[in-house]
Amino acid sequence: MLFMIANSTTVWDRMSELFELQKAFTDHLRNPDQVPVPTGLDPRRVGIYSELIFNNLSALLADFFPVIKSILDEDKWDQLVRDFFITHQAETPYFPQVSEEFVHYLSGRQNIDGDPAFLLELAHYEWIELYLYMHEGNPPEVPVAESDLLTAPLSLSSIAEPLAYEYPVHLIRGDYQPNESGEQGTFLLVFRDRDESVRFFELQPFTYQFLEAINENPGLVAGEWLRDVAEQLVVSDSTAFIKSGLDMLKQFNQEYVFIAVS
Repeated sequence: MLFMIANSTTVWDRMSELFELQKAFTDHLRNPDQVPVPTGLDPRRVGIYSELIFNNLSALLADFFPVIKSILDEDKWDQLVRDFFITHQAETPYFPQVSEEFVHYLSGRQNIDGDPAFLLELAHYEWIELYLYMHEGNPPEVPVAESDLLTAPLSLSSIAEPLAYEYPVHLIRGDYQPNESGEQGTFLLVFRDRDESVRFFELQPFTYQFLEAINENPGLVAGEWLRDVAEQLVVSDSTAFIKSGLDMLKQFNQEYVFIAVS
């Protein structure tokens, strides 16, 4: 019995030592400039592995966020990727979800000198395209019957999303990087079409409010919502107002973004 206890203690000691070595190793990989190579490991080989890990992560994020990568200089991009690697505790081991983890990281990142003011919104805009492309949902088999658009309870397809941003993220590129947000914001509808392409439509504020109302209230009856809004705004010609709403519904219904809720 004493032998078994002593032997068990030795096993646990070795497991504890292994755990400490693994933690020291991963801490070094995350932050090689500040955390030394664990004792007993070859610094040259560890350095090669550390560089490989970082370069793979950098390349992966560059594929997910090509616009961000293109507008940042190389040093700024490397600093951003390194800070993400050091400070963010990812909750998933799956590569495709690293993009979402990066957006989460940026949402909690303190504003650092040199960060574009639109960085988080641009990251979200680039992420949502990948998210909808990989989403398991599909467009409805048929569009909602036009005769039902005002009377049937509606919801948005699971692969359609109305978006609101302060900055015109869909226009940002190397030669256009706004320093200030727009006066009324930027409103978009993003969806995956029947050809498996992710598409974006720029929206007027009212159109966004309309689509967001359907998105937040599955089963909303569009005709009732339009009549309520017409009353709130004291619209002089409610019939014309509702007709313009119906025309808007028809436009997006052609893109298979609505589902009639049974």
